[in-house]
Amino acid sequence: MSQNTASEVFTLEELWLLQSVIRHEVPQLDQWDFPPASLDLNDQVAQALILCDEHSCGEAALVLSRGDCLVIDYCVPQGAKSVSGVPIGKHVLLKSFRARQALESSFMPNAEEPAQPSAGEVRDNLRHFQGE
Repeated sequence: MSQNTASEVFTLEELWLLQSVIRHEVPQLDQWDFPPASLDLNDQVAQALILCDEHSCGEAALVLSRGDCLVIDYCVPQGAKSVSGVPIGKHVLLKSFRARQALESSFMPNAEEPAQPSAGEVRDNLRHFQGE
């Protein structure tokens, strides 16, 4: 994949919540920098739900791009509840936030801090460069 992604595992109830709010298109799609819809995410949720149904799984992983995380942030209300009344909106949002954090940290260059020379080493280096 050319796009940077992160994976998060969602429960069956969380997947059903995503299915209810993630659309595949929105009006004026071309006018958004990050449109609040994603055909890819909508397809992934549908495939995950089929997987859970066919294999009696209680959860499935979704591969999320930054845009997918922003769609979830836009569409999922933090007060959303499962059909049994259990609050799950915040859990879904936190998973998307963690995926965004993972994506952001993967863009950060990793380098060790160079060792700081001691005062004596600095004096020796100065003498060396001054030709003493």
